[in-house]
Amino acid sequence: MKQRFIEAENKYRTKVSQDPWRLSYHLMPMVGWLNDPNGLCQFQGTYHIFYQYSPEDANGGSKGWGHYSTKDFLHFIQEENALFPDSEIDKDGAYSGSAFVDQEHIHFFYTGNIKFEGDFDYINKGRGHYLNYFSSCDGLHFSEKECLLKNENYPQNMSCHVRDPKVYQEDEQYYLVMGARTQESVGCLLIYKSQDLKNWHYHRTLTTKEKFGYMWECPDLFKLEDQLILITCPQGVQQDGYQYENIYQNGYFMIDGTLEDNCRFSNFVELDYGFDFYAPQTFEDESGRRIMIGWMGLPDIPYTNPTVDNSWQHALTLPRELTIKNGHIFQYPIQETEQLRIKHYSKHLTPNETYDYQTHICQLHLVLQQQSFEVKLRKDVTLKYAQQLFTLSLKESGYGRDERHVEIGNVQSIDIYSDSSSLEIFINDGEKVLTTRVYDSKEDTRIEASCEMSLDIYVMKGYQIKKRK
Repeated sequence: MKQRFIEAENKYRTKVSQDPWRLSYHLMPMVGWLNDPNGLCQFQGTYHIFYQYSPEDANGGSKGWGHYSTKDFLHFIQEENALFPDSEIDKDGAYSGSAFVDQEHIHFFYTGNIKFEGDFDYINKGRGHYLNYFSSCDGLHFSEKECLLKNENYPQNMSCHVRDPKVYQEDEQYYLVMGARTQESVGCLLIYKSQDLKNWHYHRTLTTKEKFGYMWECPDLFKLEDQLILITCPQGVQQDGYQYENIYQNGYFMIDGTLEDNCRFSNFVELDYGFDFYAPQTFEDESGRRIMIGWMGLPDIPYTNPTVDNSWQHALTLPRELTIKNGHIFQYPIQETEQLRIKHYSKHLTPNETYDYQTHICQLHLVLQQQSFEVKLRKDVTLKYAQQLFTLSLKESGYGRDERHVEIGNVQSIDIYSDSSSLEIFINDGEKVLTTRVYDSKEDTRIEASCEMSLDIYVMKGYQIKKRK
């Protein structure tokens, strides 16, 4: 399998590198398909970013883990692929997982996907969904894989969909959380306990009082400013007005109580309201920041990415630092992102004045102190705000992406991180966020607003990425 990955990379590398929609300051697959960020951590000063990776097929395929490392989020090393679906415990996919760091090791946990031969629905029968483990003492060399839990170790009412393990430590107790789907198609969270990170025992199942989707993917349990938070991606939640517009959702619950007593869930709050955001994972770095990276994509979407024709698809979002303000999570690109700025200039625009900012590789900071406005940028991207509703709309450059909305009381500022084929839009320093892919010409670099607007433009340089020698 390792050789197959290498052969695919060699086959498609030149074609992919010539694609004009390759991003400048976002992490992408060398070739092929990328989805969930995995195993995010900082160990002995180095950040490790793993991700679901299938070099053989830009539409997905047999998945392992790709790997980047960095010390500063400016210079990256493209490491050798870390994990392959090459054993009896993960032969149909080395799926998503996470990392837990102690002083001497990185402990990795992931889902091994096994499809048994036969006439199965692969939901309630026919699938192995194993909790697998490996470790590293340097982030570059890895131990043999081990299987820690199999289907028979999960509650009897679970379907064959239990996946995406994440470890949370409270005092001296380790908790393992996994997303799950019951046989009655109720989304939930399974929690296991351990004293040694190897021997896990079932503790409890958590879910909301009322059914909230049929499957909870990519759970992430952590404390932020002493508040226990669960991030997860529920599938099967129906759209409710301007909420839950995507096919699958992403967001968080605030949790009152502890994992040892009654847990009370807050209302679910979406993390990102754009077209292309899913499977976020967080970690705490050595300076105490809670950093989140998401998949700049979604599964099973009705819209498309033309990069598939050039043998690659998807990327990771900018790393975002999480904070709590007024009882809600705010998110904003980590401070290191500012070091990508290479030029700054300002402009004050009158109503309906058009200005050409000349590059897609930039950060735009907009201040529009109006109760309603409309901003047009790039080829056909429009941002509208009226009656406390913010709307992102795309036309031809969206390749099937139409409109996404978020309700917000006021808009004081908008930061737009624009890359070759993406936009990450942060309202009020990260109170609300919308992420989308966008595909237009490098010449489409104009901006226009229906009202007065103060505009700061920061031209950005790209990441420096090298392969390890």
